[in-house]
Amino acid sequence: MSGDVVRPHFSSFRRRFSARQHVVGAFIKTPTTHATEIFGALGYDFVVIDEEHAPIDRAMTDVMLLAARASNLAGIVRVSSDDPAKILSCLDCGATGVLVPHVATVEKARAIAAAARYRGGRRGYSGSARAGPRSRARNHPGRPGDDA
Repeated sequence: MSGDVVRPHFSSFRRRFSARQHVVGAFIKTPTTHATEIFGALGYDFVVIDEEHAPIDRAMTDVMLLAARASNLAGIVRVSSDDPAKILSCLDCGATGVLVPHVATVEKARAIAAAARYRGGRRGYSGSARAGPRSRARNHPGRPGDDA
């Protein structure tokens, strides 16, 4: 997985995952950037930052997601609840996506999706967040096709 192998940019993760391409990742339960950087150096495609079962707060999630981007990893956050504010916070920090626990109904899944989407959803837009145009100018919500 390491060496001269060049893996796709982390921003292509959603497309590759949806296409059922082989991707390799790991859960991180240690509140530090080191593990994230190591998985990036090993050639992993993504990490899941586990806020549900580990002592990881918003500030640490923010720097771990920054380490993921710097290491060309898709950073996914397993949030501790389906609270829309929690989902928004992770996405604004630059998470590629969120993994929400305890989703048992279609209605709850739709509410979670709405919390994560700009168009057709309830997610508010802020150009100053890491997920805003300063880091994703080609894909900000003003462009066709950007859902999250």
